[in-house]
Amino acid sequence: MADESGGVRERLFWAALRTFAAKGYKGATVRDICQAAGGANLNAVQYYYGGKDKLYQAVLEVLFTEGDRQLRQRLGEGAATSAEDRLRLLLEVYCQTLFAHGEASDAFLRLLAMELANPSPFLGDMVERHSRPQTLAVLELMAELLGRDAPTPVLVACLSSVLGPALYQALLWPTWRRILPAHPPMTEHWSELAEHCCRFSLAGLAAVRLALAEGRL
Repeated sequence: MADESGGVRERLFWAALRTFAAKGYKGATVRDICQAAGGANLNAVQYYYGGKDKLYQAVLEVLFTEGDRQLRQRLGEGAATSAEDRLRLLLEVYCQTLFAHGEASDAFLRLLAMELANPSPFLGDMVERHSRPQTLAVLELMAELLGRDAPTPVLVACLSSVLGPALYQALLWPTWRRILPAHPPMTEHWSELAEHCCRFSLAGLAAVRLALAEGRL
């Protein structure tokens, strides 16, 4: 994930992320974004992005693709071959995207929560172009780990059980931080969480695979 250093275009992007995460798509104005970008000219959003709507879409594009981009890059480097290794890599990249980028990760999470609670006009396009193929790819991985005869509802339940715990911790981290103040910050703890989720998931998938073989599912 890129950082905030750079020219006006980059500053506008990160200012937009923070502003949209705080005020939502409808509540944020071009003036708000330009002020957050250090007093950028009001015409800069139109010049660099083509207006507020396209700037918001640019932010969503990163939100919906950053983890997948990193995963594809790591897979292309030969980082994982077996299905188990690919699951471990998936969870590592997933947790890194959720936690490792500090304020940016936090802003993306808040924006995602806003989109799920009050979808913008652009959510459907993002789901079709990005979430659908990403989800189908993970379901394919679940089928590799469970067997090709595993019913779709079982595959979907396993996908949710594999990815859900990390997202749960990410969304509830402000609460966890108050309840368990001695717990290490997730920005430092994400790799341990990824490894835990992998161990837990592989054990759970093995139990499901056995239940399928014995006809209990």
